Amino acid sequence: MPRETPSPIDLPAAPVDAPGLGWTAGVLAVAGLLLLVLNAVSLRDWANDLTPSPVQARLSEAAEGWLDFTEVVGVGRPRAWLHDQWKKAENARFGGPQI
Repeated sequence: MPRETPSPIDLPAAPVDAPGLGWTAGVLAVAGLLLLVLNAVSLRDWANDLTPSPVQARLSEAAEGWLDFTEVVGVGRPRAWLHDQWKKAENARFGGPQI
């Protein structure tokens, strides 16, 4: 294939066996599973914000049960601690005039 600007050095072609789609799918799957386990509160909130329907009711019940399970097991504690710290920082008041 002719080049528009010829190079004085012949460069090798790019490798074709790049990880590509399989690697990306693996990363997305791991991230999704971690979020499912460690952030069940957001799953519950998302399910509760959906338009009410029989499917939404079942999904909401399942999400609430999953949240209860993760709280019993204790995997939600780091998120809860970080959320509490965030709320304390939000509520912090500093000296000086209030506008």
